[in-house]
Amino acid sequence: MYPLDTSFRKQLGLSANAGLGALTISEGLDAEQWAEHEFGGAPLGDKRLSKRLVNVADAKAQNPGSAFSGTVEGDWPATKAYYRMIDQPEGSAVNLENILQPHRERTARRMMGQKTVLCLQDGSELNYTNLDKCSGLGELKANQTGAKTKGLTLHSSFAIAPNGLPLGVLKAQCIAPHPRLPDDKRKPSKIPIEEKRPLSG
Repeated sequence: MYPLDTSFRKQLGLSANAGLGALTISEGLDAEQWAEHEFGGAPLGDKRLSKRLVNVADAKAQNPGSAFSGTVEGDWPATKAYYRMIDQPEGSAVNLENILQPHRERTARRMMGQKTVLCLQDGSELNYTNLDKCSGLGELKANQTGAKTKGLTLHSSFAIAPNGLPLGVLKAQCIAPHPRLPDDKRKPSKIPIEEKRPLSG
């Protein structure tokens, strides 16, 4: 059964999650529609973009180690559609938070089905030094040779069950880090939290 109006909960004065109970860990993930379950309805400002996101997720899952053009085996229309989706202006609804919203909702429902949940956090550096024409990158730590690198820092919060089975991504934040002043010799652990740039998204 499908609701005739997706905002029916609000119209009835119910909470946004009313009637949405706990999910088992694998519920909906082994079906052909897993990408629709996890990413369908993402609020990207256009239903066509939300549908494209589902197609992209489904294709990437088939070959996660390849660039998207390799994933779709050189299918130029599919590749062009992918780049149209990600090439959005600043302030667009196509952002990390909105892309992850349906997945985060299902992650929360998987968490509801667990007695105990572990939430792990980790940071990664995404090195895009070789992308000369890419704008908006920050300065990463120097590599082993002392050379400066450009890219983004990604901080993720991940929920897992006590037996190690993944429940999903709770939050992902990506920023372009600003370089520290040359005379600032403090270790990162000695910098007060107030001086650290807050993560966005």
